[in-house]
Amino acid sequence: MKDMELAAGRILQAVSRREKILVYGDYDVDGITATVVLKRAIEMLGGEVDFYIPKRLEEGYGVRKEPLRQAWERGFKLVVTVDSGIRAFEACEAARHFGLDLIITDHHLPDHELPAAVAVLNPRRADCGYPDKNLAAVGVVFKLIQALFERTGRSSVLIHFLKLVAIGTIGDIVPLLGENRLFVKFGLDGLAEPRNHGLKALLNGSGVEGRVNLFDIAFKLAPRINAVTRMGGGREIVELFSIDNYDLAEATVQQMNQKNAKRQKEEQRILAEIEEHFRESPQDFARRVLVVAGRGWHRGVIGIVASRLMERFHRPVLVFSIDQPYSQASGRSIPGFHLLEALDDCRDLLVQHGGHAQAVGCTVLTDRIPELTVRLDNIARLVLGDELPPPMLQIDSMLPITSVSLDLWNDLEQLAPFGSGNPLPVFASKQVDIAAGPWVLKEQHLKFQVRSNGSRLNAIWWKNGSLADTIRTGQFFDFAYTLTRETYQGEDRLLLTIRDIRHAP
Repeated sequence: MKDMELAAGRILQAVSRREKILVYGDYDVDGITATVVLKRAIEMLGGEVDFYIPKRLEEGYGVRKEPLRQAWERGFKLVVTVDSGIRAFEACEAARHFGLDLIITDHHLPDHELPAAVAVLNPRRADCGYPDKNLAAVGVVFKLIQALFERTGRSSVLIHFLKLVAIGTIGDIVPLLGENRLFVKFGLDGLAEPRNHGLKALLNGSGVEGRVNLFDIAFKLAPRINAVTRMGGGREIVELFSIDNYDLAEATVQQMNQKNAKRQKEEQRILAEIEEHFRESPQDFARRVLVVAGRGWHRGVIGIVASRLMERFHRPVLVFSIDQPYSQASGRSIPGFHLLEALDDCRDLLVQHGGHAQAVGCTVLTDRIPELTVRLDNIARLVLGDELPPPMLQIDSMLPITSVSLDLWNDLEQLAPFGSGNPLPVFASKQVDIAAGPWVLKEQHLKFQVRSNGSRLNAIWWKNGSLADTIRTGQFFDFAYTLTRETYQGEDRLLLTIRDIRHAP
């Protein structure tokens, strides 16, 4: 990876000189796990290291001058960023002014130029020949500590870091191909027997038992880690993995669970306001890029809200939390529309922006939101045309429902871990008989049973409880679904996770 020799050499030099090193982290799952991994690695090398996690609500995303000034005042000589910094030109100039050496590790898309730093580790930089461009930030950090440990004869410890690398990689929804797939494969294996008190308490407190899978990480662990910073915390989640007492770690996880519950309530409140706006003014939801804004919307939650709206309306979305004079937004996009490039074309309206093709953040003067809305809509019309592409469900194979079996699942499992870039295969079965149900779970999910070769299979259709009246026992349907293995009372069985349904002709 370009600049790896420079980065590893400078860190080892700082360790040997007993210089104070600061890991400048980020507040999402990827950034948190990357911070923990790099901090722990430098400690194992004998370095004097501390960390800084930006306050999501007060500071927003990115490397800023003030924390760097404070680091200089506290006697730090070297700052290593994780999951940020690739567009932090002003902050890098400030670091040089303060006399701080800066190493950037990031995986976001660079601008046309790179910021001035001792080293810039990012496989996406144009002059980097590293073959795997889709590493998460924690993956980039793992390559850095691999270089550090290889140079100090400690490569045998690398395997132990993959548990956290897997969590960050899954949490950032990068393609599970190439190295990412290996990170997740071996990381999930290691999570079956965690030794770290913080990690063990996090798994138990998230309701994860026994074999850990990608679903457990994506929908149980990651939301709890994110909830800490979304609701105003940060430092405690990094420190969780250094606690040497299980009871203390468990208490921290309980606080995380409380923050997660609060985050869920806030998310539902914002979505309810948007739903009301949709009913009253449906014309506002007709643009190619959906831009919604509200006062008092929790900035830590708007990213999740943007994802929900993108899934519902199948179009690019920006969700603004209105404040004065500046408002912050989080955005999500659909395949075929590069949202970061669209924001680049509107940079004259923006105070700050960054991210990926399909996930962005930005800050804008509040009174310029209407102009930004029109500009983005015009860009989207040029890219997507007058008609938005309909959501498409790619079916990998037609499959008689009688062929669904644990033997089939055992074959599929050899392709795991599944996730972004390597999704679970989607099957379709025709003329499937509803054997029992449906039942509505938690007022939002639909569960029923189908007949398969004389036996019954459980099926669940997440967040479609409102369609319970359309399904009746004895009716026949065509189903598109993925398969999941679940264990009930010590016995393995298959669950159909429904992707779509239609009445059979």
